[in-house]
Amino acid sequence: MGRESLVVEAWQTLYPEKELPYEPSLGYSGRFVGLNANIRLSRNVLHVGMSKKWRTIDKAIQIGLIQHLLIRLKRDARKTTNIDLYHAFLKHAHIGVEKTESDPELEASFDKINEEYFVGMLERPNLVWSDGYQRLGFYDYGRDTIAISRVLRKDVRLLDYVMYHEMLHKKHKFASSGSRTIHHSRQFREDEAKFKDAPMLEKQLGRLGRSSWWE
Repeated sequence: MGRESLVVEAWQTLYPEKELPYEPSLGYSGRFVGLNANIRLSRNVLHVGMSKKWRTIDKAIQIGLIQHLLIRLKRDARKTTNIDLYHAFLKHAHIGVEKTESDPELEASFDKINEEYFVGMLERPNLVWSDGYQRLGFYDYGRDTIAISRVLRKDVRLLDYVMYHEMLHKKHKFASSGSRTIHHSRQFREDEAKFKDAPMLEKQLGRLGRSSWWE
């Protein structure tokens, strides 16, 4: 069965009381950004797709990723050692990521926010511009990359606020609760509210066309 055996093992470890009722399929692809992956059911085939970067990552962590996808698909609340390994790996993936992408404007914003709100202690990630209004900012754990929409280039204050939000993602990472992945914890929200004029800036961002602009 080859690499599909990872899907079978992930299922059997997660659901030892029943056999996998689907035909497993696992593929590694260059179309995924960073360490992204997905899962879907098509007729009787369980398709798992992973970034090709996963090929060289420990099998136990890959199994944890597949199990993470399974519990989201099944809306389950089960936990395994493999899932814990996967979460720990993702939270520390930034350590091995090369910092090769940057931009002077984004660097200036990051450095200013870092000094003012993080005592200069947050490691600078890759910093890139993105296009469109769909996401004004996001942090990619697997690539250790903050992306900021170009629509914010003309408003430094809004750019700084979105940068701060994404820097909080880098600081706080995420937590898991059953099939849910929590990116905006209570501590995250408390820290976010510390930014000067945060309520006013939230309203301004909403007027750009999105009530929930963040990632």
